[in-house]
Amino acid sequence: MKSIEKVARTVDEAITEALIELGASTDEVNIEIISKGSKGLLGIGAKQAKVKVTLKEDVVKEDIELQVSKVEAKVEPVIKEKPASTKKAEVIKDSEDAVIVTEEELNRVIERAKDFLYKLLKEMNIDCEVKAQVVNNNRISICLEGKNMGTIIGKRGETLDAIQYLVNIVANKERQEYIKIMLDTENYRARREETLKNLAYKLSKKAQKTRKPIILEPMNPYDRRIIHSALQDSKIVKTHSEGKEPFRRVVITPNYQNRSYR
Repeated sequence: MKSIEKVARTVDEAITEALIELGASTDEVNIEIISKGSKGLLGIGAKQAKVKVTLKEDVVKEDIELQVSKVEAKVEPVIKEKPASTKKAEVIKDSEDAVIVTEEELNRVIERAKDFLYKLLKEMNIDCEVKAQVVNNNRISICLEGKNMGTIIGKRGETLDAIQYLVNIVANKERQEYIKIMLDTENYRARREETLKNLAYKLSKKAQKTRKPIILEPMNPYDRRIIHSALQDSKIVKTHSEGKEPFRRVVITPNYQNRSYR
């Protein structure tokens, strides 16, 4: 059986990297946590997490059968995917730009947000710097800078998302025009987005090869949106979400499925 070992800052990140390399979803693999890692003392002596991810036997057999079928039969030509369109993002941006916000209002919201965050972080015994900047004249980007920010990020960014939700509510209290606040630390948002995009592209190719839908693990709305956006212009697959929160997940369906699966 095919297996790989991955080392990363957290167990979740190591598993995600392994799934991307294997081109598989969590229900197609067996996961062994070799080491959970440790933060160390003030960053000294910190150890990374290590996992071993193994493809299940039926998945390996399926991959071999696919390789054989390529030799014995004609394979439908692969349609080259176009880069994900930015049309939808531009529409969202235009609608946000339509909101007129004065510099005074922005500064007031920033002060409220920073005041709330410093108090919250103090309660969490986390010492870090809160840096804010204005984006497109009507949105605010806040970055938390400090050591060992893994606590702020949490499992799959759940803690970071929760804090972002709270700071948006507090900073926009009693306001008619909502000013969106984006919270980040250690460039987590960009790294997570890149990881999810790579996963989406690999699983879309797997769905095309097997001609069977692939069900991803439960994700929050932000992560699901990244998967949908990455594949929205694909000519070989389509995506949709199913289930109820917090177990709602993305399903990647090939445009041409096996009749036996249907």
